Amino acid sequence: MSEIEKLYENAGMEKIELDYPDNYEPFYPEFTAEKQLALIKWLMRLCKNGENIKDSFILIETLDNNYRFYLVNPNWVNSYHRVTSLKENFEEMLAGFINNLWQDLTETEKVEIKEILE
Repeated sequence: MSEIEKLYENAGMEKIELDYPDNYEPFYPEFTAEKQLALIKWLMRLCKNGENIKDSFILIETLDNNYRFYLVNPNWVNSYHRVTSLKENFEEMLAGFINNLWQDLTETEKVEIKEILE
């Protein structure tokens, strides 16, 4: 399962089923650039306002054609590697980063993500 599929499952989204021939598989809505940008903006707002990760910031780096995403907080002892996702493409990295945060999110924050993905 890809990180994007896992993100849709975490958000409680169901696959779309269309009336096509028998060999057609259900799918999730497209993980568009607009949704990705909205998720990044949501993460930035979370870093500014979130109780658990207030005063944090996001660092994105590329290394050997891979993306690495960090949530950094100067108040954490091991602040640099709070949440890391290393993937070969940006979309998977972003989804994996949010999946890693999922257990620490409030129900309201989870609903906000679902609304972005719909």
